[in-house]
Amino acid sequence: MSNLKQLKLLLCLIVIALCSCSRDEAITENPTVTEEGASVTFRLQSNVTAVLTRGVEESGETDLGTADESKVKSARVYFFDNNSKQRVKDVLVNTFKIQTSADFSATYETDVIKIEPGVYDIFVVANSNRIINGDTENEFLADIDSVTYKQGKIEDISNGIVMSNRGTANLGVKIEKRDETEVNIVTVLLERVLARLDVAEAKEKFELIEEGKTDPYATVTMNGYYIVNVPKYYYTYRHKAVLTSLIEPTWDINTHFGNIEPTEENAFVIDPYFFKKKVDASKFTNQDQYYAYYAGDLTNPVWASIGLTPTTTYSLENCMIADAQKNGYSTGIVFKAKVEPNKNVYRLNGDNLELITDPTQYPEEIYYCNHRFFNSLEAMENYMSTLPQSTALHINSQKFVKVGGDYTCYYNYWIKHLDNNNNYVMGVMEFGIVRNNLYKIKVTDITDLGYGPNPNIVPDTRDEDDAKLKVLLNVKKWVVRELNIVL
Repeated sequence: MSNLKQLKLLLCLIVIALCSCSRDEAITENPTVTEEGASVTFRLQSNVTAVLTRGVEESGETDLGTADESKVKSARVYFFDNNSKQRVKDVLVNTFKIQTSADFSATYETDVIKIEPGVYDIFVVANSNRIINGDTENEFLADIDSVTYKQGKIEDISNGIVMSNRGTANLGVKIEKRDETEVNIVTVLLERVLARLDVAEAKEKFELIEEGKTDPYATVTMNGYYIVNVPKYYYTYRHKAVLTSLIEPTWDINTHFGNIEPTEENAFVIDPYFFKKKVDASKFTNQDQYYAYYAGDLTNPVWASIGLTPTTTYSLENCMIADAQKNGYSTGIVFKAKVEPNKNVYRLNGDNLELITDPTQYPEEIYYCNHRFFNSLEAMENYMSTLPQSTALHINSQKFVKVGGDYTCYYNYWIKHLDNNNNYVMGVMEFGIVRNNLYKIKVTDITDLGYGPNPNIVPDTRDEDDAKLKVLLNVKKWVVRELNIVL
């Protein structure tokens, strides 16, 4: 190979390795020539490290993910005239020559795309059966998909996750007419429209010990979880805005379809329902069915199993202004747990309390306060009457009922996107879910009994010329968020 050819090949490899995501242009030699005499290669390289702009939607850690999470089965490329912003063409690519390796990197090579030479704004959607309407960029970018993930929680992604590039990433791309040995290259960085939720526990049993004591008063065993407030609609192209109120902006591609910069203090990722999430959630009933598994309706939940090995589900993004980050809107998890009293269940014998020594004598429901359990409300009230009034007023009591033979309690957890490390001040994007983020949620400790007797959430509680175009599709790694929680 000549020195010139070696240099050109090296330049091409550098472009791929850098995974540039806007206005990238390079030359590659000897394209595959079809009968039409033009060639386009889409390449997905999921193991390329993405250059991330730090902002409120980014963390400092990434994760490669699985092969299914990174694959591209099809891709539709949309071309808009850079000057008029009018739609010129869209092309579906669904045949690939695929090379894969053990670390899930993949190269997808496609057939021909031809388009008149010019300057284009290019948008790509992968793994979607829909054709986005809209003759102008503004109409196109406003697309809301309410069909693909209408069931809400997504557990099967074997057909690939819908992905798109950020709206500002590939604007003003110059497509030139070249000779038969050269190809225009445009790098497109895709991100998944879904977020990934991994739920696990740090240990199988959690012992609760009263301060100053050595023996546990109860043991709690997690035996299931249920994700609530899972959106069913999403913007195909990610929206963002700097906001201090619920006034929807006039959308502008340069302002609202790119990265959130570190200097944008009140910046939010926007979902299609964002401006309907009012500060007062007390009257919200999910009447238009935007959410699956609405938190205000916990009748007959189907509990997913929880263990030391994470279980994975996927969700669309869900964000709200800081003051509207409330239980009725935020995506959360209800944990179900078994409560085992440790030889400290009491009953009334006349006017006195006595310990029930035989666990087979425990009733179907028990009452709890101050690290003790009672077989009846009367027995608990008898105990509380012996306490100083100031102490009794500050003791929380609970009722636990047997479900499937076990006393059961519940814990509610709201998924954090950014922790401001202040339990008294609500932060921007503190609670929420953003596409292409991986939320690793692990229960690391339990310090008290949950609530009973039933799960409960109160919503208001917080291309036709012979110009050749080569497109490199690089799927962003998952942005990782470790959420180790204490319940």
